[in-house]
Amino acid sequence: MRRRPAARTVLPAAALTATAILAAGSLAAQTPADTAGAAPPAGSAGATLAPDSAGTPWPFGVGERARYVVTFGPVRVGRATLAVEAVDTVCGTPARRVAMGIEGGTFFYRLDDRQVSWIAPRPFRSLRFEQHLREGSYRRDRLYRLDQEAGRYRRFDRAEDGSWRPPPGEEYVERGIPMPPAALDEIAFLYFARTLPLEPGRTYRFTRYFEAEGNPVVLEVLRRETITVPAGRFRTVVVRPIIRTGGLFGEGGRAEVYFSDDARHLIVQLETSMKVGRLNLYLKDYRPPR
Repeated sequence: MRRRPAARTVLPAAALTATAILAAGSLAAQTPADTAGAAPPAGSAGATLAPDSAGTPWPFGVGERARYVVTFGPVRVGRATLAVEAVDTVCGTPARRVAMGIEGGTFFYRLDDRQVSWIAPRPFRSLRFEQHLREGSYRRDRLYRLDQEAGRYRRFDRAEDGSWRPPPGEEYVERGIPMPPAALDEIAFLYFARTLPLEPGRTYRFTRYFEAEGNPVVLEVLRRETITVPAGRFRTVVVRPIIRTGGLFGEGGRAEVYFSDDARHLIVQLETSMKVGRLNLYLKDYRPPR
């Protein structure tokens, strides 16, 4: 039988969980806070991508980059980046390459994770998803190929010789594993949320996570709130993501994501409770698309 995948979150669970573990021990030294960058005014999102299936332009484009300070409770433990890096071609289809990186550490523990998604429009969907995780002594390089026309995905792990190989005993590797229509991975779901109206009081439910066990994904739009982060002062819309399978955004958690209350829907702040404390991401600076 195929092994049930680990619980997933809209944000990459492995990277954020590792950051929390990093903070749980005593940190021998802390770097000083970064100088706050200037936040661009509303409406300065620059060039947008191709529209989605409803004809609405995406609120982000190639060259956009957001950088974050990562803390565990009051202790700074690292930094994170969300970026739209380029337009690539995946199986003949143009797709935007978006990436999330998170890094930090002490003299006894280092974290350096990078997760990448290739997103195509009409409809908004994932074509490829890669994970490159370096967490202490743990290493993982994993690739998912999402065949949207066939409605199936295949998983590959990187071997010592650098080649991508299917996992041992994966019985569905030849024909792939079934997935929902217009399926999305973790990173793509994060950007997909930015295309939604996000009106307080609304609740969105989606069955589009590529691993069926993670559906439905629920987004509750809670309220508007003005907050201050290192990048400046922002009017935001606060969203609570809920994932049926649990994890950081599971039904028992109190995670909240703060999106800028403008056309860009930047991720300004993220807070999530864990058994060992509270993990936070705060926007440090933002570069608009080219």
